[in-house]
Amino acid sequence: MKRILLCILALLMLSSLVSCNAYTDAQANEIIDDLLVREAELNSYIYGNAFKTKEDPGDDVDAETQRYYEVSEDSKFLTITSLKAAVDDLIVSTSREGIYGYAFDGTNDEYGSRPPRFRENATSKNIDINVADNDYKLTTVALLGSAKVSRSNKTHIRADITVYRYKSDGSFEKGTKEVEIRMENGVWKLIDQTMIGGTCETPPTN
Repeated sequence: MKRILLCILALLMLSSLVSCNAYTDAQANEIIDDLLVREAELNSYIYGNAFKTKEDPGDDVDAETQRYYEVSEDSKFLTITSLKAAVDDLIVSTSREGIYGYAFDGTNDEYGSRPPRFRENATSKNIDINVADNDYKLTTVALLGSAKVSRSNKTHIRADITVYRYKSDGSFEKGTKEVEIRMENGVWKLIDQTMIGGTCETPPTN
């Protein structure tokens, strides 16, 4: 009987050690919220229509063919180098292939080939953007301060956040999304993109 009690005690102690997180929800939120705000802004440039162009693309925004236009001088990012730096500061090195393919390298897979969204301009230092992708919809908004830690150690945090997914009629569905971050070279970064299009500090209302 004594041996059984000792085994149960050992299992309870092991369970408490395994379930112990290095970060509280409040501590994790400070880190995660900063990354979410930065990702939402970067997504609006990489996938959305935050870039303005020197020339009005008109109907080319909805064209199936690839149409490139030079970005305007007041854009936050004027070079591919600056855009890549923003990606590298936010996403861990092992998870950049997808965003690099879409934005900078182009893709070639079972769905066909497509050129990158951005390319160097032949005559200007500014980049060109393929405006045919401007109608890409980033419909998910993350609620700041909502992260609930499921697992963490000193260099890794996994948490669930509250998100709101907007429909075409303007209504939304509340849901959750897992966020996983890791410290790389002393800097917290996302392991995977959340593909959010914005953040909010209070829940939206229909």
